Amino acid sequence: MICRHAKRSDLDKVCDLLAAEFYNDPVHKVVFATLEDRVDVLRRFFRIYVNLANDCGGTLLAENDAGALVYFRPEAIEMISKNHAAVNNQLIEVCGSSFATALAYINGLDHFHPRTPPHYYISLLAVNRQSRGGAVVRDLFRDLHSILDKDHFPCYAECTRFSTRTLLRRWGYRDAGAPLCIEGFPELYPIWREPQ
Repeated sequence: MICRHAKRSDLDKVCDLLAAEFYNDPVHKVVFATLEDRVDVLRRFFRIYVNLANDCGGTLLAENDAGALVYFRPEAIEMISKNHAAVNNQLIEVCGSSFATALAYINGLDHFHPRTPPHYYISLLAVNRQSRGGAVVRDLFRDLHSILDKDHFPCYAECTRFSTRTLLRRWGYRDAGAPLCIEGFPELYPIWREPQ
């Protein structure tokens, strides 16, 4: 299966996929628990981060739009910090009454995120239900790892499900410490991969 970097014209369908596949995600159900229009809010919420990744990372898109992997380059944390006020304004607009909960989650992720050594960061990974269990995840990671290994950088991510954490061990990811506990949210599972 062929993967490619998403173009700006692909970003709406990337956000549609993310919103559909994260709709029942345990963490995002807490963040947007009271919203009847959760899919639309998730779509706009993820668009903030997909746009950021477009500027300081990338989005790999699997063939037939079956999956997407959103990642950030090592310098992204510093770049995003410089745009903190603009990102917060977008979050306020998108999240509405869920802003405080979303911010608590985002701040929790930031608190636990390792600062050193420099690394790539997988922000989001989604595969449509019909394509799960096939080659989509393998191919997305193959393409990401070719970038990481060429640049000689490790990679970090947090998994919202233990089963995802276990699945990603196939591709060289190991636990990056104990599960993360952000008050009011389900545990997250930090993982790390060294360049090969």
